[in-house]
Amino acid sequence: MRRETALLIGFLFITIGTAAGLWYMAMPNFRPLSFPTMQSGTIAVGPMRRERTLTAAQVKTLNDWLQSHTKGWGPLGQTPPSSGDAVMEMQVAPDGKQPSGPAVPYRITLWTGISAADWNNTVFVEERPGAVIRFHHYKDKDFDALRDLVNQYDYARSAFP
Repeated sequence: MRRETALLIGFLFITIGTAAGLWYMAMPNFRPLSFPTMQSGTIAVGPMRRERTLTAAQVKTLNDWLQSHTKGWGPLGQTPPSSGDAVMEMQVAPDGKQPSGPAVPYRITLWTGISAADWNNTVFVEERPGAVIRFHHYKDKDFDALRDLVNQYDYARSAFP
C-alpha cells in the first residue's frame, strides 16, 4: 500500500469515527420525549407566584398538550434569565398511568411574558429535582393552550422595558 493511500485511509477513519462518536452521544437528545400522565397539580403564576390548584379539566388539557408535543425537546444548555412566568408542580403516578400509590413530582416552567423576549413561548420540563432539564420554544399557535392555563386568572404582569 502506498503511503498516500494509508494517510487517506487514516484521515477518513479519524474524521468518520469522530463524527460517528459525536452523533452517538447526541442521538439521545433527538429522540421524542415520553411524558407521564399527570394526576393533579398546582400552578404558581406571576412575579408574586400566586398559587392555585389546577382543575381536572386543566390537567386533562395539559396531558393532551404534552402527548401531542413530544418532539424537539433539547437539554438546557444555558441559564435562563429568570425563574419563569408560571411554574406548574405536577403529581404523577409512579408508573405514569395508575392514579394509586405515592405521587412523583414533575415540574413544568413556562415563559409567557415580555420580560425576556428570547424565552417567550418556552416550556421547561424537569422530571425530578436534579434531573436534566429539557426545553422547547414554540410558536404562538402551539403555545396558546398553555398560555390559557396561565391567563385564566388575573395576576400582576411586568411592564414593557
